Amino acid sequence: MPDYQNMTATEAIRHAKDVSGLTAEEIGAAAGLSAAVVRRYLQRGDGYDPGLSKIPALCRAMHNTVLIQWQQAQLERQAEDVPPARTRAQVLTAVARAAASMGDVQRRLADSEGGGIDPACARDVRGLVGDVIEDCRVVMAMLAVQASHADITECMPLASLRPERKRPWWAIWRRRA
Repeated sequence: MPDYQNMTATEAIRHAKDVSGLTAEEIGAAAGLSAAVVRRYLQRGDGYDPGLSKIPALCRAMHNTVLIQWQQAQLERQAEDVPPARTRAQVLTAVARAAASMGDVQRRLADSEGGGIDPACARDVRGLVGDVIEDCRVVMAMLAVQASHADITECMPLASLRPERKRPWWAIWRRRA
């Protein structure tokens, strides 16, 4: 899945076009826009983005919801709401919390085996799945700063807290002899 949170609007439109497999002319005709306008949306660094009222028409024309998903990602919990992960252990702990939340969903569904999923159970499961989603969003927000870099030359990897094995002083002395 693309990293919508770190995409620009132009990158999102280009991705939506790539997913659709359509040309700018085909998208423009289906969305009621000229091909020149669609091509301008696709130009990097232009800053010319479709207005809010054009997004549904573009999504229908391209037969996907990439632009809506991109907008939703822009609204989700941002990195400033959650401190960035400083260690690999913090990420693993947050992932374990999300996994435990998913376990709660499974447990609630297992409890409903005899009577089926009634409306109360469905509401419980929906609420529990919401908790899973929120826990996953926290993990994504923790990794947002790290993910925003293009490669390892721009940032340091998140380190493990495992201490390095130190040899005793006599093992160093014995090695020299």
